[in-house]
Amino acid sequence: MIRENRRRRIYTIITFALALVFIIFFILKALQENIDFYLTPSQVQSGDFNTERKFRLGGMVKENSFKNVQNLEVSFMITDFENEMMVSYEGILPNLFKENSGVVARGYLDRNKNIFMAEELLAKHDENYMPIEINDGNN
Repeated sequence: MIRENRRRRIYTIITFALALVFIIFFILKALQENIDFYLTPSQVQSGDFNTERKFRLGGMVKENSFKNVQNLEVSFMITDFENEMMVSYEGILPNLFKENSGVVARGYLDRNKNIFMAEELLAKHDENYMPIEINDGNN
């Protein structure tokens, strides 16, 4: 038979090992749920991804596609240089938003109109970005 102190030590080691496994599992699960990738217009049109719920659409704002529909409602095309998709957004545009610039929109796809209805816009900049305050000081 196993002595009492060895049995307690074995139970303690097993308890710590199980706790460690559960902690690692929940950390990985939380990280997996919080990672947000974006889809390109080509990926959305291919139908390989679930677009029934909210997702992120990313690409470049196509030149000469920006239209101010109403006060805060705008529409524009996002392209990945292979396919493009119309995006409708109502709200204040980010400062870095412009044509021929990268953008990531979070929202859902309206299948009836084939328009991406954006609820949030994130404008991206290239690695050569210089804030306006610093850029004006150098001229």
